[in-house]
Amino acid sequence: MSRAYFTITYLPTNCDVTLLAGRCIGILHGFMNERSCNHIGVSFPKWTDKHLGNQIAFVSEDKVALKNLSHQNYFEMMAHDKLFEISAIKSVPVDAPEVQIIRDHSLDKLSMGEKRRRMARAKRRAEARGEEYIPQYVPNDREISAFHKIPIASKSNHNDFVLHLRLEPTDSIKNTYNSYGFATNEEHKGSVPLLAF
Repeated sequence: MSRAYFTITYLPTNCDVTLLAGRCIGILHGFMNERSCNHIGVSFPKWTDKHLGNQIAFVSEDKVALKNLSHQNYFEMMAHDKLFEISAIKSVPVDAPEVQIIRDHSLDKLSMGEKRRRMARAKRRAEARGEEYIPQYVPNDREISAFHKIPIASKSNHNDFVLHLRLEPTDSIKNTYNSYGFATNEEHKGSVPLLAF
């Protein structure tokens, strides 16, 4: 079955594109959870190593699901207020390069906030065992490729968090994503076309 997509372009010139991307991804997350599905992927047509770009695309073989997603209240309200431009549903070009946009949990562990949480947890565990907690520094010489951070507001537990995303080319087309529309390091290997316009 052929894939289709629609794009949302953020129209304000100096908007926080990561914040708007997070809101759009949050809408997709709720939409897929309501329907118990994981067959809509997210692409960023204007992704560069330095900038996420002012556009997000949703890709799927299921054109009905895409149409229903494009009519979510938040998207329609933002379009009505001239903050979003929502495209028609179009066929994915056959020559579009294929990529995986991966939610990389290993990058979460590198943030200072996560390091503080892990240290606090280790301290609580040591104290519960009646031991003194002595933090140890272990240098990490891991090379990190370019990535983007997108803030997400969780509706279920009201804890905000950050999605760390990196892009990798791939040769195969796969259509299973996590509930945010991305591939993961392990289970979900979904790919999306790089819809560069």
